[in-house]
Amino acid sequence: MSSPESPEPRSPASRPSFTLPSLRRRSALILAAIAVLVVAAAAVALSGGSTSTPPAAEATRLVPADALVYLHLSTDTGRDGTAAAKQLAERFPGFEPARRSLVRRLSAPGCQVDAAALNGGREAALALVDVGQGNAGSLVYVDTGNTAKVPERTCGTIQTAKFGRFLVIGQPQTIVIARQLAAGKGKPLSGDPDYRRELARLPAGRVADAWVSKAGVQRLLAPQGGLLGAAGILLDQPGLKATAAALTSSKGGARLVLRSLRDPKAVKAAAGSSKLFTPSIQDEVPDRAFAFLGLTGLSGAAGRLLGLAGPQTAQLAPLLARAGKDLNPLLGLFSGEVAVTITADTPTPILTLITKTKNPGAARATLARAQQPVARLLAPSSGAVPAWRAVGGGFQLRPTAGVELDYAVVGDLVVVSTRAAGIAAVRDRKATLPQTDAWRVSMGNTQKPVSSLVFLDFNQLLRLGEQTGLNDSKQYLAVKDDLQRLKSVSARSSSDGDESTVELFLSLP
Repeated sequence: MSSPESPEPRSPASRPSFTLPSLRRRSALILAAIAVLVVAAAAVALSGGSTSTPPAAEATRLVPADALVYLHLSTDTGRDGTAAAKQLAERFPGFEPARRSLVRRLSAPGCQVDAAALNGGREAALALVDVGQGNAGSLVYVDTGNTAKVPERTCGTIQTAKFGRFLVIGQPQTIVIARQLAAGKGKPLSGDPDYRRELARLPAGRVADAWVSKAGVQRLLAPQGGLLGAAGILLDQPGLKATAAALTSSKGGARLVLRSLRDPKAVKAAAGSSKLFTPSIQDEVPDRAFAFLGLTGLSGAAGRLLGLAGPQTAQLAPLLARAGKDLNPLLGLFSGEVAVTITADTPTPILTLITKTKNPGAARATLARAQQPVARLLAPSSGAVPAWRAVGGGFQLRPTAGVELDYAVVGDLVVVSTRAAGIAAVRDRKATLPQTDAWRVSMGNTQKPVSSLVFLDFNQLLRLGEQTGLNDSKQYLAVKDDLQRLKSVSARSSSDGDESTVELFLSLP
């Protein structure tokens, strides 16, 4: 994905000290440091407050409206929302050692930025801002709880300044931006109408919120690997303007809400826009599946989601990206509600697609006609076109070593899988995914219309990883106890006009 053109530099003084790639390497520490300020600043007693009271948001007066990313934490533990999040975080064995370590790293000798400076305030924040010529800088905001003036200090590449209640930490060129906003020059994020509208619609009891612009998604998230890159790809919707997010703690876990603001014209013009549906296909999924995605159709976002699943989808990706006239009838079978599932197996997990059909006979005929086009599509660049063979009531294709594609019509279900065992699991199922404890705890009511439904049994995922060598990783072993606290992850998305919403729940019993 190409990055948008960078705006003109603000001034010679704002010439960047590091580029976006180096920013990504550095920002992990800054992000983590901000994440623990909620405890570092907790010097007041846990009393008073209400989950219906939104957190203070004064830092946005010092944040430019065109910030790429803005992350904000409530450090006011007099609020129920903040106090509950603190108590939840303290249940993780590695939280307190990490908090102490990161606060020490945030301290800057000679700049007098230490733990004492973090006490007494109501909020802390981080902004990643464009400083021109394709570069970005950072600004950390710490509410000190007082307006006492302190001298500006420089420690290597870092500079600190005090503006009202806020101690601001950044590079010299980003401090210039904050100083201009403090003087009433420029447009702050607090004055942006889109930001203010979306902020007002986020849960009032949140402990943290965020604002990510379109440029932030495309330049800082999408190019990343792993979960950050996946988040960037999924957020980068047609007509995206920006995404607002809020994190709240609740009984049994934590909830993340993302609201994406989009251009209505671009949404209407986009092909394959998500359709709302009341999910039911999950009732056909075997209980052994540890990952589930429910949606309509296999185009648009579905193709991107399948691409994120890894090598297991290599044999299906061409069907989505290169489908021609011969395959349109085949893809038409999957134009309604579809389940994409992953089941643990050796040597690799099994990916399975399930959809319902009103005419099983016609579905079998469509699949039969598609055999040759699919075989040609998946054939190796040299050699004969592979042949399908009948296996267990369905058909199987093995175009290259280690690659397999199976399909069958099971009752009123059309099932396509990367292994014959995936077909058998659907045909012989005695229990379904919604009957598992992990699903019931994580999902709750699934009778409301959605544009997608996602479930991940995180414990099963960890066990699978350990069976394939994850226990050999020192990095994993260092956080294993914390990761095992997370039982499952669920998410549902919906859209309405110029907005789309994703609600994600982390089960932490």
